[in-house]
Amino acid sequence: MPMTTPFLVGFAEAVVSLLERSKLVEIRHGGQARVGVFVAEWLETEAQGGSLLSNLEKALLACPDVEELYADLDDLKTLVDGLAA
Repeated sequence: MPMTTPFLVGFAEAVVSLLERSKLVEIRHGGQARVGVFVAEWLETEAQGGSLLSNLEKALLACPDVEELYADLDDLKTLVDGLAA
């Protein structure tokens, strides 16, 4: 299993948590931690250029523990911008 940076793991976990609290994602029961790690690893290994938000969306859609994603790129932008505030 690839390792990722603590920053990416923290970022991914924060986004996943906000998505859940905002009811913008459905995650398989008990899978929140796995989603955070999956997204962080995806961003580390698969996101070669392009938009962070676009790659974040792709990672969430590719994650086997994500049952449904209701957020679009604008929603993700709002969440990510809120993390920086």
